[in-house]
Order: sequence, then C-alpha cells, then structure tokens
Amino acid sequence: MLRALARSLALALALATAPGVAQTLSPGAEMQGADLSGKVLEGVAAQGANLSGADLSGAQLRRADLREAYLRGADLSGADLSGADLGGADLTLARLDGANLTGARLTRTALVRARLDGAILTRAFMAGADLTRARLTDVDLTGAVLQDATLVQADLTGANLTGARLGAGSPGSDSPAPARLTGADLTDAVLDGADLTSVGLSEARLKDASLRGATLSYADLSWIEAPGADFSDAAMSAAILKGANLAGTDFSGAVMDLARAAGAILRQSDLTAASLNGVDLTLADLTGAIFSGADLTGLRVDGATANPSFGGAGP
Repeated sequence: MLRALARSLALALALATAPGVAQTLSPGAEMQGADLSGKVLEGVAAQGANLSGADLSGAQLRRADLREAYLRGADLSGADLSGADLGGADLTLARLDGANLTGARLTRTALVRARLDGAILTRAFMAGADLTRARLTDVDLTGAVLQDATLVQADLTGANLTGARLGAGSPGSDSPAPARLTGADLTDAVLDGADLTSVGLSEARLKDASLRGATLSYADLSWIEAPGADFSDAAMSAAILKGANLAGTDFSGAVMDLARAAGAILRQSDLTAASLNGVDLTLADLTGAIFSGADLTGLRVDGATANPSFGGAGP
C-alpha cells in the first residue's frame, strides 16, 4: 500500500504543470502500473519513461513524446496518439485496440504480439517497426510507411493498406529494405495501389484480398494462399509465385513479365490482357484459366495441366 501511495504521489508531482505548459516527465521516470486512463496528456514529454503495465486506455496523448519509452504490456486501447512519437519504444504485448495513431511515428518500435485491432494508423510512419505476430485486424493503414518493417505471422485480416508503402526501391538502390510479411494473414485485406516491391510474402494468406494496381515487382509470393484475390492491373514483373494457390484469382491487365510461377494453381484464374512475357508456368495447374488477349511471348507451360482458354492467343 505504501508503495502504491508513493507511486501515486510521484505521479502527481511528475505531471504537475502550469496551465498551458506541456506536461513533462523526468527522463526515465518510473511509472510502471500507473493508472492514467482517460487522462489528458496532450504533448506530454515522456521520453524513456517506464510505463510498463500502465493503464492509458482512452488517454489523450496527441503529439506526445514517447520515444524509447518502455510500454511493455501497457493498455492504450482507445487512446488518442495522433501525431505522437513512439520511435524506439517497447510496446511488446501492449493493447492498442481502437487507438488513433494517425500520423504517429513508430520508427523501430517494438510491437511484438501487440493488439491493434481496429486501430487507425493512417499515414503512420512505421519504418523498421517489429510487428511479429501482432494482431492488426480491421486496422486502417492507408498511406502508412512500413518499409523494413517485420510483420511475420501478423494477423492483418480485413486491414486497409491502400496506398501503403511496404516495398524497397529499385534493386541495388540505397532505398529502405522491404517489409517482411512471411506467413501473415491478409485475408480480405485491401492493398490497392500499395507499394510491395521486393516484399517477402511467402506462405501468407491473401484469400479474397484486393491488390488492384499494386506494385509487386520482385516480391516473394511463393506458396501463398490467395484464392479469389484481385491482382488486376498490378505490376508483378519478376515476382516469385512458386507453388502459390491462385485459384479463381483476377490477374486481368497485370504485368507479370519474367515472373516465376512453377507449380502454381491457377484454376479458373482470369489473365485477360495480362503481360506474361517470359513467365514460367511449368507444372502449373491451368485448368479453366483465361488468357484472352494476353501477351504470351516466351511463356513456358511444360508439364502444365491442360485446358486453359487462350482466346486465340496461344502460347
């Protein structure tokens, strides 16, 4: 009890501030387990503070400085963190369900196994963030920057990543490394127009996902499960699709030159007007696939299952 009283007193002193002056915590302040739920802490300077296990649910933390803060296991559900800086912070196992992180900076932030279901991360800068096994269902990542981020086995079911930047620049350039989404769940996700250049998506689940007009050049999509996905008008030159399940997928108008899709399942897929120059479809299942108007120059179909509809544009 004495410890709790002391912590409450220290908290009151730490947050004491004159009217109109941004609240400040002493660098490295120890506030683990503190109850700050619903508090108005707009612009608070809490760099390096220890807020592990703290209750910040519903708190107003707009433009807060939480760089290098220790927020492991903290509850930030429903908090307003728009414009906040969480660079280098540790949010492992933290709860951010429904939090507003519009325009927030999460550079190199640790979000391993964190929960962000329904969070708003529009235009958030998350380069280098670690979201391994994080829950991001129905999250809004419109226009977010996720280059060099790790989303291995993350759950992004129903997420909106329209216009998000996850890809690297041109091969050999000094641009940031691509995001890593190996085994991620992107079922029903929207990635229209997203930059996924060189992104690692092997074994990811993309069932019924929308990637219309997305850039997937050099991306690793091997062994993905993407039945019913929409890749129409996507740029997929030199993408790796080995063993991918693409049954019923829409590739109409996509540019897939030099893609490697040996052993892929393309049953009933629509490749109308797609550019398939030099694509490797050896041993692929092309039953009922539609190639009407596609560019099949140099297409390799050795050992592929027959009966595709080439619509007069034979291989």
